[in-house]
Amino acid sequence: MTLAITATITVFITLNAWKVERESARPYFSLQDSPKVEGKSGISFEFKFSNVGIHPATNIASRTLVFLQNMDDVPIHDAQFSLVNEIPKNMATSMVIALESSEVADHELERNPTYIVIHLQYEDPIIKGKYNQTLYYRWDGIDGEELNPLVHVEAKEMEKITQYFKHHKVNFEK
Repeated sequence: MTLAITATITVFITLNAWKVERESARPYFSLQDSPKVEGKSGISFEFKFSNVGIHPATNIASRTLVFLQNMDDVPIHDAQFSLVNEIPKNMATSMVIALESSEVADHELERNPTYIVIHLQYEDPIIKGKYNQTLYYRWDGIDGEELNPLVHVEAKEMEKITQYFKHHKVNFEK
């Protein structure tokens, strides 16, 4: 009887360790460099992601939203993209959010702080897992001739962003 209980516990511990190890090998995207902001003919934000997981990522889809910090209006930019190529371990891929000069002028982005939200969805073809990542940034516009860098959203801003998503019926699920 004691051997049966010991064997059951050993199997349980082994299975849990295997699940943890398997999950830690999943694909995961991390920013390779700080996001770049450029102001040539509009404003563009470039994000370089690298798959820091062990497994490749497939069926990668993204949705990007740009909206003013005052949150009065619908998003200035709402775009969805899909990548067909597999992104293996340690491979980088870039994403550029380009706002036209007219969009920048219409919303006075150079003076109005703006939120940028990137939602990624992807799959692990080895363990058949589906994963989501959402990144939140704020851009404070232009100081004189200097483009401000993107900064991470503070925790206190998240509640307002969540309410904005509810109000404008923003849903990231496919």
